[in-house]
Amino acid sequence: MPRTKTKKPRIEEDEEEAALPEESLEPIEPLDAPVAAPVRRADNGMILDLEGHGGAVASALIVNGMRAYLSVVNKGVNLVAANRAHTQFVPVKIAACVQGLDIKRDELKSLADVNAVVAFLLENGEEQTSYYFPVPEYLARAEDRGEGGLRVPLEADANWLNAHEGHAGVRRAFAKLIG
Repeated sequence: MPRTKTKKPRIEEDEEEAALPEESLEPIEPLDAPVAAPVRRADNGMILDLEGHGGAVASALIVNGMRAYLSVVNKGVNLVAANRAHTQFVPVKIAACVQGLDIKRDELKSLADVNAVVAFLLENGEEQTSYYFPVPEYLARAEDRGEGGLRVPLEADANWLNAHEGHAGVRRAFAKLIG
């Protein structure tokens, strides 16, 4: 007995019937449904890097072949940099500035002896420029601005500042870790 194919009947839909009215797209809730609680913002009380400065410096370190660990304290060191083998570590102090490379003397006092690095993030409108200095080198160039503060003015030796800016500054300040 030969097989024959049967054609399925073709049903054409009306375009008007296929389009659903917009009001039917919203879910219908029963009248006695509980009211949803208002959306709460995340509690940032435990986040110490709200401005994202640590994340910006950590990104620069990672791009240049190091590991970066954000600190869980809000005084002293903001970040710890390590080589890929985790055999050498360098503490990093981060300072955000607007007009010059400013920091309080007390914040660097204990870091000079451990060969730490101070990272400055300078806000220029919408742009951000970063500078990385070994603490002893920064202290040798910094001027006393009174009230316990230190500053390296942006009008300082341009060649010296350029050597410490951006990725070149990261490679220079963290040369021991990069290898």
